[in-house]
Amino acid sequence: MTGTITPIGVGTAILHDKQSTAGAPLNPFVDPGDTNAPIVFEPAAALTGGAVEVWIIASGGADWGGCQVWISTDGSAYGLAGTIYRGARQGVLTARLPAAADPDTADTLAVDLTQSQGQLLSGTQADADAYVMLSFCGGELVSYETATLTATYKYNLTYLRRGAYGTAIGAHSAGAQFARFGPNDPSLFRYTYPASFVGQAVYIKLPGFNIFGQALQSLAGLSATSYTLLGTGGASVDVIAALALGVAQDWGSIATSIAAQADLASITAVVGYDINLGTLV
Repeated sequence: MTGTITPIGVGTAILHDKQSTAGAPLNPFVDPGDTNAPIVFEPAAALTGGAVEVWIIASGGADWGGCQVWISTDGSAYGLAGTIYRGARQGVLTARLPAAADPDTADTLAVDLTQSQGQLLSGTQADADAYVMLSFCGGELVSYETATLTATYKYNLTYLRRGAYGTAIGAHSAGAQFARFGPNDPSLFRYTYPASFVGQAVYIKLPGFNIFGQALQSLAGLSATSYTLLGTGGASVDVIAALALGVAQDWGSIATSIAAQADLASITAVVGYDINLGTLV
């Protein structure tokens, strides 16, 4: 019998050189940072389908992956209402936007989206007219045609449709809140509440989690955002009950010819009541 005899011993694998990393190692437990100050508002019935809803727009920094939405009626006991999994295109105005007639072809809406690292795209004039480019601007809903990048995360918006969905056209100062959104935007949280809550103050906390879905913040260390529910998204509102709670009523502008009558019955008005029956256009 012939052949090669291999002695029994200890062997090791060949030691290869290690590749250098392309960057810093990923940390799945990185701190998400606080959620930016949210935009909380109630849209008109045309956007809610007649439901009484409050809408919340939220965003965060580079490591922020979303947030939970906790709501309280007393500022003490909170209940989980849902989760926002994607940040909004949220920012602030960098210059004053004056009140103007609709459509507004003279003014520029200048915004800075640094806080959310958001990006804006242009649309067509038809998109603007159809409110496809719907945005929140200091309480007024607007739509725009052209978004011109002026610096990192900063834009000038032109051809503005003002007072969308009956919101009041007004002047907005630099620093006012801005967000580009839509009714089906995943960054928009829609909370439906019972009509009996009209006039009730609610408190909102938004603990963030990071881009890996980890490192959820504790409620205890977060400040609450308070908001008084108005019921403006409902198809109908108990006006007398709302006024009795001190909630101002503004039913928006009449866009088509109507024939109607209303009997508000007898009420005792005190300082602070605001009965606004809208503008005939």
